[in-house]
Amino acid sequence: MVRQNRQILTAGKNYAEKQAKKHAVNEVTFDKESREEYLTGFHKRKLQRKKKAQEYIKEQERLARIEERKQLRDERKRDLENQLREFNEKAKELAMINGGLADDDSEGDGEEKAEEDEWTGFDEEATEETSTENKSVSLKGILHHKEVYEPDSNLDGFGDETTVTIESIDKPLGHHANGTNLEQIAKTNNVDLNKSEEVLEEAVERAKNYAVLCGVAKPSKVEKPKAKKKKFRYLSKAERRENTRKEKLKGKLRGKR
Repeated sequence: MVRQNRQILTAGKNYAEKQAKKHAVNEVTFDKESREEYLTGFHKRKLQRKKKAQEYIKEQERLARIEERKQLRDERKRDLENQLREFNEKAKELAMINGGLADDDSEGDGEEKAEEDEWTGFDEEATEETSTENKSVSLKGILHHKEVYEPDSNLDGFGDETTVTIESIDKPLGHHANGTNLEQIAKTNNVDLNKSEEVLEEAVERAKNYAVLCGVAKPSKVEKPKAKKKKFRYLSKAERRENTRKEKLKGKLRGKR
């Protein structure tokens, strides 16, 4: 028996319905709380996404700062290594130079020792010079003790005489070993004691200004005198009329120009 086209199509429909019934779901149930949370939580989820994005940005900034500090540390380490290498090279050069000078000095010392070993007796001129050096020297200033050092004979006459004056701090200020007072000492040294306070204040002020200029200290706050507040008063009728007249006159002059 030949099947018609209608029967073939109907059989296909029936087959599809049977297949659908095999995999059909018996019952569909919804969780009311989950459904309500999903439908009403759009704004909440949007805020959560925004918060996560902000946290991600902060974390990236933190990692960038760490990387920057690491680069700075590496750069400082390289600079320190370069400076240390240069210092070692200069130290080696100085050691080589000093080694050569030390060899020359050792040779010169050997010759001097050989000359000193040959003693020819005392020299009258040398004894006279030492006696003059040991004489007490009269002191003029505030200082108490004076020592004079002559140039070494090995310098062949070159060099200057060195004078070292030592002040004792055991005695109180204004008291001299010879009994002279501070006024006489100041007069001898051309010092005016009447201006001592003024000079001291100027020195302290200069020191403060220099400290402020160097950034060590902060500038002292100088209180400016407060300007007297002008007392408010209302203008009288005549004053208001005069001001109005002046303004009108100024307006006319501007219009003519």
